Amino acid sequence: MDDCVLDDCFCNNCEMEFLDLVDHLILGIQHLESKVVYLRYLLSSYLPKWDGEMLRSDIFSDLTGGFWDKPAYQRFMSVYHGGFDPMDGEAFTDFMWRLSRGEVRTGL
Repeated sequence: MDDCVLDDCFCNNCEMEFLDLVDHLILGIQHLESKVVYLRYLLSSYLPKWDGEMLRSDIFSDLTGGFWDKPAYQRFMSVYHGGFDPMDGEAFTDFMWRLSRGEVRTGL
């Protein structure tokens, strides 16, 4: 707290804590989404053929979607990921597609 006003230092620290929390929450969301997709894939193999095919065709339905339009998330992407959306990254998307086809046997 050498050369900054107390409120400014607190706000800067608070913002970084907030962004760190958002980063951890995003990792948690990615983990949970991967578990949902994996369990849907497993379940589809135990259902009658038509039902299993329908479940696999909807394997990504009702997941969280995106947060890109929220100002707080835009700030998070800007500071932590250089404007890149970690929920829409190539590695995560590729992993989820492989998981949905049973090519990977575990979540994140």
